[in-house]
Amino acid sequence: MREFLLMADDSIVAVLPYALGIAARLGVADVCARDGSTTEELAAAVGFAAQPLMSLMNTLAGAGFFTRDRQGRFSPTELGAVLKADSVVSMRATLSNMDTYQAWLRAADAAAEMRPIAAASGEAFFEDKETRPKAEVAFSTRMQERAMRLYAGLAELPVWKGASTVLDIGGGTGTVLSAVLQAQPQLSGVLFDRGTVIDLAARACLLDPVRDRCTLVAGSFFKELPADADVHLLCSVLHDWDDERATDILRASARALAPCGRILVCELIVPATSEPHPARWSDLGMLVLLGGRERTLSEFDRLFGAAGLVRDRLLPVGESGFSLIEAVPSEQVPRSAW
Repeated sequence: MREFLLMADDSIVAVLPYALGIAARLGVADVCARDGSTTEELAAAVGFAAQPLMSLMNTLAGAGFFTRDRQGRFSPTELGAVLKADSVVSMRATLSNMDTYQAWLRAADAAAEMRPIAAASGEAFFEDKETRPKAEVAFSTRMQERAMRLYAGLAELPVWKGASTVLDIGGGTGTVLSAVLQAQPQLSGVLFDRGTVIDLAARACLLDPVRDRCTLVAGSFFKELPADADVHLLCSVLHDWDDERATDILRASARALAPCGRILVCELIVPATSEPHPARWSDLGMLVLLGGRERTLSEFDRLFGAAGLVRDRLLPVGESGFSLIEAVPSEQVPRSAW
């Protein structure tokens, strides 16, 4: 990182995210042959000019995303797998997202002018997606890709014993819910999200293996949630919102929860000390994109308390840096345990 920041040419410091974004949009990693492809072969496959593509590929090879052999053939490396659509670590849809880059440019201008840097409020961000079908599809694809990469192992955690119905709140097109229901055949599920997202989920194939145990419901999690599920799941939902709105979501969840039920919150947790952690980067990103934030464990506890909930246990979610926080209504916890 230090060497990167000390590079003399400021274009070098700025180029990597955009170079990755262009490569992701072109799909060059996907068209590389098993034994590698020349620039000319790649250019013909993606419909791009060979000379600028050579500059792009050489740059990304130097950054470790591709190798180049003596015959000039490029192949994606293990790191470069993030650019492949069919990779389990794919970030192609995420890296292709020009809206994020534009939000950061607007934030830089806003900071220079001493204006708030958030590109939009949470409400405005999601309302925009609802009015632009292509943007909604692109956003849902990014969220599906993200869920596959970051929530692996959640379905196997020891939190489903004794449960009968899980309500996935803000569950997108069903990536996580499908994994949970396939791993836990005793469960039925309810997928809850905005109407345009539920329409996408109804047409997608993610839920096909479990459709006989899954119901799709559209609505707003600030208002009324489907009642009587004994487990509520919120994956990367609260970080989209400020404390007031996040508390509103938890209150709506608590109202709809079945007796003796529990709420599972899957989020990054900002360390209380200063060690490096992906939550710190995500915290700034959520602020810029839609005025949200990541939180420390004590900040989550304050949200739970304001919603009439108490944290029960905390579990890591694989090696992703995410944690699963289990909370229950405070009346379920003896006061001696507080």
